[in-house]
Amino acid sequence: MSKKTGRTWAVGLAAALAVVCIRLCGVSLIEIPGDGGSPVFCNGDRVSVNKWAYGFRLLPMRWWGYVRWGARPMTRGEWAAFNDPTLGDGGSKPADERDVFVGFCYAAPGDSLWIDSVGNVSLRRPAGRQACRKLELPRRNVWQSVTSDNALWYAHTISLHEGKHASVVSGVLCVEGRPVKGYRFRHDYYWMSSANRHNPDDSRTFGFVPDTYLIGRLGHVIYSVDPIAPWYAPLRGGRMMMEVSRENLKP
Repeated sequence: MSKKTGRTWAVGLAAALAVVCIRLCGVSLIEIPGDGGSPVFCNGDRVSVNKWAYGFRLLPMRWWGYVRWGARPMTRGEWAAFNDPTLGDGGSKPADERDVFVGFCYAAPGDSLWIDSVGNVSLRRPAGRQACRKLELPRRNVWQSVTSDNALWYAHTISLHEGKHASVVSGVLCVEGRPVKGYRFRHDYYWMSSANRHNPDDSRTFGFVPDTYLIGRLGHVIYSVDPIAPWYAPLRGGRMMMEVSRENLKP
């Protein structure tokens, strides 16, 4: 092999490794597969994800569990990709091998939420006399008091993501069979909302999302393919390189 050929192979190998590293550790693309993200997203959007935004999550989690270098919190209003939290930590697959969801952070650890009887969520107590429950999103290593409003939510979270069995018996939160008045959570938790408030496939259904499930911040719609458009005009030119935000991404 000549020196020139050797250098060519070396450059090619380096480029291939760089692409792999970027996809695993830097920026990747996800596809919006349906219309559940409307009116913000369209079926066929390819959206960039900055995997460094919340710190580097070491993969694969099957080998060494959850490890994140340079962890940073997500803030309210950010659009993010996260793994399916419905199976919890006891599921058959590690978090990083599950489906990818997208949503925006409506509330961060320590924030208080009010949820009324029909599922409307607010960061402020609604005016009027309608019944509503107050929830405080758990913070890592902070003692959270249990109330009649949050007991069921906390029991669900502890059983799914804290590695312990929890239930509510006669209005009292029980962890591993013992009644408790409070609990110190191991993770920070977020309330993730869907793009469409009428689409319940968000924290109203699957509960709080732990920091261990965060993949990265959504950046731009790199390009968008209309699955029902003619073969000669599949690209939605007006959506290319659009920043992910409610204002910019309405169809």
